[in-house]
Amino acid sequence: MGLSVSLWELCGFAFARQVDKRSDSSDDRGMAKPRPWIEAWAPSTLSNIGPGFDCLGMATDGPGDRVRARRSDSAGVELTRIEGDGGKLPCDHTNTAVVAVKALLERVAPGRGLGVELQLTKGLPLGSGLGSSGASACAAVVAADTALGLQAGPLQWIEAAREGERSACGSAHPDNVAPAIVGGMVMIPSLNPLRVVSLPVPEDLWFAVYTPGCSVSTGEARRVLPERVALGDTVRHASRLGLLVHALHQGDHQLIGEAIVDDLIEPARAPLIPGYLAAKVACIEAGALACSISGSGPTTFACSSSRGRAQTMLELLEEAYTHAGVPGRGQVVRPGPGAHVVSRPLH
Repeated sequence: MGLSVSLWELCGFAFARQVDKRSDSSDDRGMAKPRPWIEAWAPSTLSNIGPGFDCLGMATDGPGDRVRARRSDSAGVELTRIEGDGGKLPCDHTNTAVVAVKALLERVAPGRGLGVELQLTKGLPLGSGLGSSGASACAAVVAADTALGLQAGPLQWIEAAREGERSACGSAHPDNVAPAIVGGMVMIPSLNPLRVVSLPVPEDLWFAVYTPGCSVSTGEARRVLPERVALGDTVRHASRLGLLVHALHQGDHQLIGEAIVDDLIEPARAPLIPGYLAAKVACIEAGALACSISGSGPTTFACSSSRGRAQTMLELLEEAYTHAGVPGRGQVVRPGPGAHVVSRPLH
């Protein structure tokens, strides 16, 4: 069934656009200024993780986005190239990578007239629930920070990347960008001031992650959410989030499965994903610890206590979504590292 194919292939053939071809030669004044390229990578992320709407997320050891950055002689932020997006993303100031880096400069280097050039390589599908827009923003701020020698640090990177998310969907939600920066599973209990808490994940907890062949925009997925929630439902939801944190610290698989239940957000978003309910039923009946939607969807994840069982869940997810007419791609993942520089300076 081709399940060994990496999610890198979800974006299809690479598509590159060059909007401003620059020369690497010295400027008109004859002053040779080294402008090394710095390349950073940021991971795909699962978010919400059941009861953790907008406050819980996990970086995976699967694919991610890459951004190259180098100091520019012109003040400001310019995105000059995008690959892997099929021509769908704006290569201008509205791109999340540009918005995030601008926010970073405004936060840590206001009035300094710094300039940076960016190039983005998409490794994640758009509108997938894998934190695609957040990955671009996170890779961009890490690459730009290193290229400019800002040394802003993770919390400033997260705050800047959140502005990229705001531009993408109207909400500066942190549950993708925080784990994409920090790595592993994190909770964000406070936004002002920003507080990010890393949570332990049992080594033998595996995630089958499947992205069906349809897309759900984050904006659309937020528009369908209920404006009011019953008090009893809120209490039950909060209790599950507390139980999940406890279960992760205890390494208790059964409690983890009991806690990863979402009765508030999932019912509103499930109709946006063809075949989701059938896919979830199939996984739960086959023994998955839990099955839910990642972020706004359509990516679906199922938790298992072994890699072999997770592979079985992946096959069930593929079968269900193929039957629903939206076959896609998936893989088995575990928690992974956060955004980091992956290249030595390139001249």
